[in-house]
Amino acid sequence: MKANKHILVLCTLIFSGSVGFSQTAMLSNQGALISIKGGAFIAVHGDALNERNGLFHNSDTIHLFGDWKNNAGNEAFSSIGEGVVTLRGNNQTVSGTDISRFYDLRLENSGVKFGSGIDIYTDGFLRLNDRELNMDSNVVHVFNPNPSAVQSGLNSNFGFVSATEDGGLLRHTNSNAEYAYYLGSTLGTTRFRPLHIRPETASANAYRARFANTDPNNEGLDRAQKDFEICNINPNFYHRVAQTVGNSAAFIDFFINTATDGNYNGIGHWSALAWREEVSAAAGSNNYGLDRINSDSAVSNFSPYPFALVNLSPEILLASDANPICSNVSINFEAQGPYTTYNFIVDSLLQQSSNNNIYETQLTAGMHPVWVTGSDGICGRSSDTLFIEVLQAPTSSISNDTVIVEGTAANLLASGGDFYEWTPAIDLSCALCPNTSASPLVSTTYTVTIENIEGCSVTDTVLVEVKSDVGQLLFIPNVLTPNNDGYNDTWKINNIQLFPSNSVIIVNRWGDVVFRSNNYNNEFDGNFSGGLLPSGTYYYMLDLGQGWGIFKGDVTIIRK
Repeated sequence: MKANKHILVLCTLIFSGSVGFSQTAMLSNQGALISIKGGAFIAVHGDALNERNGLFHNSDTIHLFGDWKNNAGNEAFSSIGEGVVTLRGNNQTVSGTDISRFYDLRLENSGVKFGSGIDIYTDGFLRLNDRELNMDSNVVHVFNPNPSAVQSGLNSNFGFVSATEDGGLLRHTNSNAEYAYYLGSTLGTTRFRPLHIRPETASANAYRARFANTDPNNEGLDRAQKDFEICNINPNFYHRVAQTVGNSAAFIDFFINTATDGNYNGIGHWSALAWREEVSAAAGSNNYGLDRINSDSAVSNFSPYPFALVNLSPEILLASDANPICSNVSINFEAQGPYTTYNFIVDSLLQQSSNNNIYETQLTAGMHPVWVTGSDGICGRSSDTLFIEVLQAPTSSISNDTVIVEGTAANLLASGGDFYEWTPAIDLSCALCPNTSASPLVSTTYTVTIENIEGCSVTDTVLVEVKSDVGQLLFIPNVLTPNNDGYNDTWKINNIQLFPSNSVIIVNRWGDVVFRSNNYNNEFDGNFSGGLLPSGTYYYMLDLGQGWGIFKGDVTIIRK
């Protein structure tokens, strides 16, 4: 039947090759072609049934007040790029054994519109107005990649697509503009919670989205299983977002009512049986009377499908002293973040765990990875890793403290580096040499700085004690008690090592020599020719050699 330039209202007509009457108002296309030309429309105050390979060629508008069912073995329409179908009744259903491919599908009047048991295709526009399109577990596809192909809003009320499982709204895209996904649900608490998806590229993509109006726990997505960086997950609802065509990453922006839903600063993604941090997010400009949460970076992985708003733990920063450092220098690390516990990890080993946000240590030469984790008992975060380069410090070797007589010199020796500097530089033969000679007039402590080619240094000191005469250098004991108690077991002359040319002779009271030594080194222990000398007084003559003088005296051996 064709209508042109006039209104044709069908209430009880049945199209099956002939016209008859039925008790239920219905437009039934039994294999015929129904053509609606431009400038005309059909108003069906009942159901529309398409069967037996029937077709509609719609160049204008079909106003339907009942249900739509397509069992024709085709997609119902032969018209391409034109034609409006308005669902203008109360509760209405689009169903059938075959998908109907609408061009411009409009939801009007009152009630809920249902997609029952089968997907719905629209090549041009889906105009939700202020109605709910309940797809159950099915999908309404919008193939037109124009960002305005899906429209919602009438008298400040927004229509939306509701669904269960992996049903929902699927949109094809070919630009990096924002694509609105008008999503909601009347299950439990009625909520309108749309998404905006913005692909990073203008390539051909398709994204499907569903609003799940329930605690994720109720659908097997345990909120207790989460990344360390996630503090809490929205318990009221979540979204399922899939990429069905293409591979472009996309920004996902959420719209919520912060007064009832809470505040969130991130997007979590269910993966490997736990909620993982996907991207951080921040508040944006409001729309739809809702608060906008913008993703800070694009999402590239849409498998599995569940996404939820989450609160991410605050950032933690790790600062350190200047890098590189030397192996003989301590380095300080400071964690910056609002946490109660800080764990400092060096070379993958936990070194300090406490409420102290500062850690001081000394590291060996080489490269060391260092990072810190902060925790408040519920969640936390790890810092970026610092790679600390530690340079090998020189190992110093220096002369022992020494004693000299006024007017003489002491040899000072240092080693272990590439550069040397002695201070104070006065009374030194060379202040920048590893080996130098010191001739101070008074007792002086000399400091040597030993530096290697890497720029690391170490300091050490040596005391040069000055005596006014040689007698002040020596302490010659007059008692020897060789009983192996650790005291006076040998005749120990202090500083005798300063006079390597010395000689010693010890005699008994009859003048017999009982001990003789050149370069005496404190070894006399009261023995003579393998036997013990008896207790008594003995007499010594100590020649320091090289003109330093001769010292004479007595030493008593006491045995008990």
